[in-house]
Amino acid sequence: MADPVPSGSDVSAGTYRCTECGYDEQVQSIKHLPPCRKCGNGLYETITGGDSVQDPYPSRR
Repeated sequence: MADPVPSGSDVSAGTYRCTECGYDEQVQSIKHLPPCRKCGNGLYETITGGDSVQDPYPSRR
C-alpha cells in the first residue's frame, strides 16, 4: 500500500491520519477512504491497519 494513502483507496480496518491537518479517520472494515472530513485533503498516513508496521494482524488482509 502506498504511504501516504490517497483518498478513494480501498483500505483495511485501521486508523489513517490526514497529512494536512492530523485528523484521524477510523476505518472499521475494508472501504474507500473519503477525503479528510476536517480539511478536505486527500492524503493519509497509515497509523494502524493496512501495511502499518504496528498492524497487530498483518496476515489478515
